[in-house]
Parts: sequence; C-alpha cells; structure tokens
Amino acid sequence: MRRLENTLRSRLERLEPLLGARASLAPDRARAPTPCELAEQLTTDQGDEARLRAFTQGLCDIVEALAEDFPDNIFWDLDYPARCLWEAGAPHDMEAFARRVVALCRGFGARSALRFRYAHDFVFGYDWARWVMREPEQRAAIRPFDATFLDYLEGRRQELLALVASNDAKYSRLQGAEFRNPFGFSREPDEETRLHQTLAREDLIPVKAWRLDGDPRWHLPFGDLRTEAALRLGLSRGRTS
Repeated sequence: MRRLENTLRSRLERLEPLLGARASLAPDRARAPTPCELAEQLTTDQGDEARLRAFTQGLCDIVEALAEDFPDNIFWDLDYPARCLWEAGAPHDMEAFARRVVALCRGFGARSALRFRYAHDFVFGYDWARWVMREPEQRAAIRPFDATFLDYLEGRRQELLALVASNDAKYSRLQGAEFRNPFGFSREPDEETRLHQTLAREDLIPVKAWRLDGDPRWHLPFGDLRTEAALRLGLSRGRTS
C-alpha cells in the first residue's frame, strides 16, 4: 500500500468504523480484516500504479455501498470478493466490476423497494449456488462474481420489483421500516449470527468468502440445508431478512 495515494489509503481507513464488530465466519479469526488490511494483503508488491489505484477505489466503493445499503450486516468477510476485484483485469475492468457490485447493493439493500437486511446471501454464495444448481451443465463454470451471474442478479432484481409492485403474496409491499424475509425462519440479528456460525462449523457455506480462493461449491442444496439447520436450532419465523 505504500505506493498508493494517501487520499485513497485514508478513505479505506475511514471505512473501518462503518463495519461495526466486523464479525467473521472464518474458523481461525474472530474479526474480518479491515479494508486497509485486505488491500495490503492483495496488492503488496504487485501491479502498476493505475491498477493499484483502481483496485483501491473499487474496494472503497464496494465496502461503502455494503455499509450504507446493508447497515445491519453482521459478517464482513470480503477476502474472496476483493480478490475477484483485483483479478478483474485492467483498471477499467476493475471499475466496471465495482460499479456492478455497487449497483446490486443499491438495488437490493435497505434503501430500495426490496429492502433485504443482509448481504450474506450474495457474499456467501447462496444465491449463486441455487442459480447454478438449476442448470449445472451450462453454469458450473461460472464463478460467484462473474459478469454472467451479476447479469442474472440484475434481471432477478427487476422480477422482484415487478412482484412487489403487484403486491405478490411472497414479495409484498413492505410497511414502515420492516425488512423483507421470504424465508421460513427468522433472520433477526442474534438468530442470523447463530445460524450462520453453525453452518460455517458444519461446512455448509457455499462460498467461503473469508478465503482468497473462496472455495465455491454449488453441488449441495445449500438453501434447503440452511432451512433445516434453522429448524434444528429452533429459530422461529420472523419478519426480517
């Protein structure tokens, strides 16, 4: 990070308080890396100045969008998404990647009509694994943050907005400050924490976002297994997601 402009480093450092306790699902750490620590890990002695600047700016934009649009987010493991950003390619490719992720945060988060509470399903790969399993022969080679899957998420966002507009039974219009929960179990913060810590211990997280390689897996019915774990833990149905 010594080669980066001080203004970019300062912006990374200013993001840290937005992430709260920075809980992690990694078995060997209690807290996720700060944005600055993550950037240092990925960019040490690598890349030219333009790539370093584009990466840092993109990471800032993504973390800022996650914090603003999912202010109740609990787990902040972003090692794998950050590596995907770094490996996106040339500076303009990194910028495009960051714009896509930021737009999805804006479109699904707390300030949108969809109002999902956490980014966990996106970051930890539940949405991706479910999508791949529907057509594995065509989709198995597509990674969780590849453009093809991000295209799908944008299309899915439009579909959900149409359902909300029609006041669909499952995706109805929300009242007041409530969050959306289409799942059969509660996703209040304490219960969300307990459930996903259990899933991590049982190796039932589709994308290990706390690892730089992510170890993406889609071949298990992760959504069903999560529901089963919630029922096993006695998590009652709530109204938030």
